[in-house]
Amino acid sequence: MTNDNRQALFDKLLDYLQSPPPPPEYLGEPPESAPAFDPYQMVSEWIALRQEMKQQGKLLQTAQERLQQELKVARSQNEELQQRIETSQQKVSVQYATEFAVQEKRFEKEQENLLKAILGVLDALDRACVHWQESSSPEMSLSSPPQSWRGKLGRWLSRLGQKLSSDPPTSAPTALMETIESDRQGVELIRRTLLDILKQQQVVPIVAQGQPFDPQRMYAIGRQESDEPENTVIQEVVRGYLWRDRILRETQAIVSAGKGGEISPLFKEG
Repeated sequence: MTNDNRQALFDKLLDYLQSPPPPPEYLGEPPESAPAFDPYQMVSEWIALRQEMKQQGKLLQTAQERLQQELKVARSQNEELQQRIETSQQKVSVQYATEFAVQEKRFEKEQENLLKAILGVLDALDRACVHWQESSSPEMSLSSPPQSWRGKLGRWLSRLGQKLSSDPPTSAPTALMETIESDRQGVELIRRTLLDILKQQQVVPIVAQGQPFDPQRMYAIGRQESDEPENTVIQEVVRGYLWRDRILRETQAIVSAGKGGEISPLFKEG
């Protein structure tokens, strides 16, 4: 559309707007003081309204862009904070796991030392029970050589009998044997109690007597000629024990060298 056509159309619009429309029949006569219509004022108001709308649109777009930028920054900060939290949780988890592993290892080491100490007490009780069994056997003689503890016990009994000459001759030895038997039963009870405690802690003895030598569980302190097959445990010097799935203490034993085999004390197999 050319400028002339636009001008003509605009002139027609002005003529139409300036020409008063005929009043409806029901209105009667037009009022004498009707305000005149100003099309220029309407156009100027429309242009001002349009400019204001454009300005408000720009402000709204600016606010929307700023809000989007702030939202983007907030999301970035949230992701960074989430990453920091996850990193901190991982560090704390690793730290706790490391400390727990160290504490568990330390506790296990202390428990192992305690169990080994109990084994030392149990060895002493085993030796005491063996001595009492030997002392109560029929082969016991009070006239043994003086360098043995049996000879010393015989001499002590003789002196005790002389002091108690008024009593029957058999009263002192009988009372002594009853005391020894009572003490033996008490030691045997303590020994069984310790064995029960060790069993509750999953500590079990290693069966070695008459078994083939196992270098993973046993320590050979010597070899002796024997009718048993070679490398068979013929004497258990110190009993070994297993704790859970590992060796708490090796068995110290003497193994068979077979018939005519070489005797070699103090060595370790394997």
